Formats: sequence, structure tokens, C-alpha cells
Amino acid sequence: MRVLVIGDGARDHALCWKLVESPLVDELHCAPGNTGVATLAECVPISIKAINTLLSFCEDNEVEFIVVGGEQALAAGLIDICNRNGLPAFGPEVHAARLGISKAFAREICERYQIPMASGRVFTDAAAAKVYVADAAFPLVVKGDVRINGAKVVICKTLGEAEAAIAVRFTGQEGDDVVIEEFLEGEPVNFCGIADANTILPLTSTTHRWDVGGPQAFPGALCPAPAVTPEIQKAIVETILRPTVVGMKAERKAYKGLLNASLMLTAEGPKLLDYKSTYSDPDWQAIMLRIKGDLMPALASSFDEMLERFNDFRWIPESTMVLVMRAGDDASAEKIAAACEKAEVADPDVVVFRAYDEKELSVTASGTDLAEMRKRLYAAAACIKAAL
Repeated sequence: MRVLVIGDGARDHALCWKLVESPLVDELHCAPGNTGVATLAECVPISIKAINTLLSFCEDNEVEFIVVGGEQALAAGLIDICNRNGLPAFGPEVHAARLGISKAFAREICERYQIPMASGRVFTDAAAAKVYVADAAFPLVVKGDVRINGAKVVICKTLGEAEAAIAVRFTGQEGDDVVIEEFLEGEPVNFCGIADANTILPLTSTTHRWDVGGPQAFPGALCPAPAVTPEIQKAIVETILRPTVVGMKAERKAYKGLLNASLMLTAEGPKLLDYKSTYSDPDWQAIMLRIKGDLMPALASSFDEMLERFNDFRWIPESTMVLVMRAGDDASAEKIAAACEKAEVADPDVVVFRAYDEKELSVTASGTDLAEMRKRLYAAAACIKAAL
């Protein structure tokens, strides 16, 4: 099978690192890719936005399957265009991708199908939102609706902070809605799965609290999240992920592709904070390092709506951990590549995934002793810095 991955980040590097192992993948291309991906696949210098050029490449090179992970490509309807042109692709069509792009739409689906999430409301004008927060309990959370525009979450502790956050998010443009929610107490985790419009095949949990008790000098991720027990995982799948897929089909917005949930483990059980239709950095890098076996059949079966025949994924018994560091702006791509190779040679269990600008590096490793693994990641980061 000839496969094209569309993306240029560390998550795409990690995906290619996994897909190149598949006996089903005869040729692997990535557009546009990066220098890390180039060691695994043929990088094609085509912009994610150049949809017609991508389609021409697929036709000329007889590409048989496309994997799309970026929000911009999904929002632009790349999956829809692939489907109309007879090109099998992994990812949701634009009407389904709204689940990960629009927080207001995700809240509407959750309310309609009784999916547990933070209580809150969606506002279409600033005045009504300010009236609401005047009587609200603090802290509370203010979110811009549309993720694709870089909408961020603000935790507001006072009325003044809430009013300021609302003012920033209302620009007067159509669709600039604001979501205001209660602040949930608990343990934040992420959990994702692969959907095929009918069911969902669970992947695993991650947490960004990877360096508990350490200096926390770098962002990162840990897989699996220690707080997610088998019982909690079952609750996440049965009360949040699966009802969402079923609800989307009932809405005639069948969801295929990766369904990625940000969650809070509260005293009342897991509750949804946010959905994404894409791989999360750096969580995806940790997941790819930990998964056993071939990923490609599940991606293809998502498109074919055949996931019901799959058993659960198998995982290496060790945990995986990611430390995200940034190389200096003056470091060349060649020097960065050599530094990453040096760290991987020094610790053969370390894999360094590179982002689109070559500067952001996801230093990844596996192990059973979390404290020892953190030491190894910091040592690998120091090795890279010294080589630069």
C-alpha cells in the first residue's frame, strides 16, 4: 500500500516512525514532512493548503491511502475532497470535524446525548455573557469557540478577569461565540480512540504531569496516565467516547478518525473538557512509542467502518515519557540532526521526534521506573544541548 501522511510536526514524525514498520505499507510519503520524517519516508514539498497539488501528487504516484491529522486541513474539508475523488483517507469530514474545532458544537452534542462535562453556557454576545458571570461562582472558565483561530482557555478567579476575558474573545465577527463553564476540580488527563462512524477502538491515556516532584523545567507527557485505572478507562469509553460516536451518527454527522478527549477525573467520575479531531503534541509521540503491533489496519478499518472486528490494541508493559525541548534559533538543521543522533546512540531506548521548524524536539523513552526514566530524559536533553 502506498500511503501519504499530511503534516510536518513531531506528531507526524512519530506517526511515520510507526507506520514505516507496517508490512502493509510499501511506500510512505509525507507532505510536507521535515528532516526527521525524511529519514523514514519520502518528503513531498507540498503545502498542506495546496489541496489541488496534493490530489495531483496522489494521482501521479498512485497513493492508496491518506492520513490527515492537522486541524487546518480538516477544517478546509480535505477529507471530504479525498472522498469525492475516490481517495480513502483517515480523518473526519468537515461536518464531523466540528466536534474538535467548535467548543460550542461539542457542548451541544454532549448536552443532547447526556455526555458528562462541565456545566456551562454558550454566548453569542458580550453583554449577555457579562450578565451571566456577574452572578456566577468563581473560579470559572472562559473559552473562545473556534479552536482553529487559536482560541485559548482562561481560568478566571474574579469578575474583573472574567469580563476582560469575554471582551478579548468577542471581536464582532460572525461565529465568535464564547463558552463559559464551571471550573472542575480533579486530575486532568487525555484519552483517545479511533472511530469508524459506528464504534470506537480505545487507544490509551496520557497526562502532561510527567515530572511530578521534579524541576518541571520542560513540558512533556506520560503514557499511560497513572490515575486512569481500568475501571476509569471503561467509564471514559462507555460514558463519553462511545456515546459521542453514536450521537454523531444519529445527527447524520458520522465521525471517522481520531477522537481525542481532554478530561477531568472528578469525584463524580470523568468529565469532558474538550474534544480534538487531531493528534495531540506531545501525547501522540508517547502513544506511538508504546503501542505494539501494526497501526495501519486500524486506520484503514476506520475508513472502511470495520473496527468492530478488532481486538483492543496491545501495549508494551513499560510506560513512555516525552520531554519537549527547543534547540537554539541559531542551530542549523544538520547540527540538530547530529545532536539528536548522538542522544539516541548514548541511550538506545531514546527516540527524538522533530517538529516542522526542526527546533522543537520531543525526546521520548520508555521504562518501568518513572523517576529513572525522567533522569534519562534530562540526560538526553543535556546531551543534545551540549552537542549544539
